[in-house]
Amino acid sequence: MSSTIKWGGLAAVAASALFILSAIVNQASPVEQRYDSTSYLYHAVSLAAYIGVIVAVLGIHALHKGRPRYGRLGIAGTVLTIAGYAVIAVIRIISMVQGQSSLLTIRIAGAGLVLIGSVLLGVIILRARLLPWWCGVLLIVAFPLGDVANEIFSSAENLLLALLWGSVGVALLSRRQGAGGGVAAEPASAG
Repeated sequence: MSSTIKWGGLAAVAASALFILSAIVNQASPVEQRYDSTSYLYHAVSLAAYIGVIVAVLGIHALHKGRPRYGRLGIAGTVLTIAGYAVIAVIRIISMVQGQSSLLTIRIAGAGLVLIGSVLLGVIILRARLLPWWCGVLLIVAFPLGDVANEIFSSAENLLLALLWGSVGVALLSRRQGAGGGVAAEPASAG
């Protein structure tokens, strides 16, 4: 189990770096409807970040699995979040092969899964208290806030996702090493 948490933390930190890189690439040469070499680079980096996020969510699941405060709601949040990011990743691959943005309706459905799953997962993190509270709050607000922030700054969503997954990655890695301390510790049950 410790290995899955470690890999989840490392994947989250890597996803964070990849989201920052994708924001830089997008700012250097904004992605258009028709793809060019920069568009392919942007989409390949984003795809790698989404895969990192899926591994990170598996790390969150490994940390919380079997805990009484995790339960069915936590499993549902994990499954929905992974399914949503997987749908977005597959659509990204299809778009790269076709050379243009495609299947927007299905991508929106994937985003809906991510939204619902992230909110559930964020609430469970807040309830379980195994990770710092801000990881739960960021899971709840980063994805929907990113869409709104994109209207102001075109790469804002990627930067918010970088903040989210970087925070989760560091928290998973520190929790795995026992540095989680009192903030992340689960209270003892009276029994």
